[in-house]
Amino acid sequence: MGIILRANIMRKKIILIIILAIVGVIFSSADFPMASKDTNLFEESLMRVKGKTVEYGITSNFTTEENGEEISDYILRSLNFYDGLNKSILKNGKVYCVEFEKNDVSGYIETTTYENHNFVTVNIVKKDDKNDLEDLKNKIHDCLKNKQIHAKYFQYLKAKIPSDNIADANKEILMLLKKYKASNINTIELENGYSTTAYTRNYDSTQSDGKSIDFNYAVCKYSSGSYIIIGTPEIIVTY
Repeated sequence: MGIILRANIMRKKIILIIILAIVGVIFSSADFPMASKDTNLFEESLMRVKGKTVEYGITSNFTTEENGEEISDYILRSLNFYDGLNKSILKNGKVYCVEFEKNDVSGYIETTTYENHNFVTVNIVKKDDKNDLEDLKNKIHDCLKNKQIHAKYFQYLKAKIPSDNIADANKEILMLLKKYKASNINTIELENGYSTTAYTRNYDSTQSDGKSIDFNYAVCKYSSGSYIIIGTPEIIVTY
């Protein structure tokens, strides 16, 4: 009986080892998301380098069959930018562009007619000492959602950092990206700092040298101080 009992125990151990091995293979080969959609890499990046927001903005691109002037007017009214707005309008055949400014908000809405539809670019920049970038994006998204418009978003934030050691600031953000298992991380040295691209699977993505990227940041030193500039899927402003 003792031999039979030991044999049963050994057989159960072998089965358990096999099950654990199979589970291990499944977990090691699974393609898990890197950063959760609830992860705010903008805020976490600012915390890492003690950055203080200076300005942020959104550029949104989409196509629509609506009249360029009408869709521009609709967006401005929906975002409560219309009243008290300083604006200038360029109207030139296939192009309609309205530039606007109100308090600490500025930007433009440009529509270009192509065949039977309009290609629209909405650009909004706000100077602010707090990061309300996500709130601005949600407002634009809700505005366009009411028109059943699907848009691509480029987000941008600029913050001043207290340290002049931009090499250390760059390392801090690199560690953050590695924490969330970002891939395709590539850093290039600039004349006044560093620029890094990565793929976090947390934002709209684009292709760079055949690789997916959705997060781009730069740490730079200017005569006015040191700054971190963050963009998704890439920085589309001069830095």
